[in-house]
Amino acid sequence: MYYRRCSFCRDVLVNIGYYRLSAYFLPFKNFDGTYMDNLSFERVYRIYEFDRKLRNLLFSAIEVIEVRFRTRLAHFHSEKYGSLGYLDASSFNSKHNTDKFKQNIDREIENNKKVLFVKHHIDNYDGQFPLWVISELFTFVCFRIFIMT
Repeated sequence: MYYRRCSFCRDVLVNIGYYRLSAYFLPFKNFDGTYMDNLSFERVYRIYEFDRKLRNLLFSAIEVIEVRFRTRLAHFHSEKYGSLGYLDASSFNSKHNTDKFKQNIDREIENNKKVLFVKHHIDNYDGQFPLWVISELFTFVCFRIFIMT
């Protein structure tokens, strides 16, 4: 392996860290522990940058999908069962684990009680959270329980 500019390598390692970048070297490692001929530090860095940019692009798209899904699900369920219908076991089928679902919700409220909108609903609405509000705290597990039943 070679590098063209020592200062560039140093800056990359200071800002990214050896451990994170080292994983990008692995595909170029030979069985004897050496690296493939003509491998440059800059090439590995470019692969890292491509991966970083792709990851950011995908996360951005996933966020849009997640927000739309969450919003539409909350709207549909609230229209059919009311803003607090998610707390009523009769809003779900018999497979719904109401206790587990409520435990997940209570845990998320407790974990986020200092978040402004959570505090607002605790202080002003006696801890009652309409579905379109509480769904902002839903974890993947909570969503799974909610939509699967």
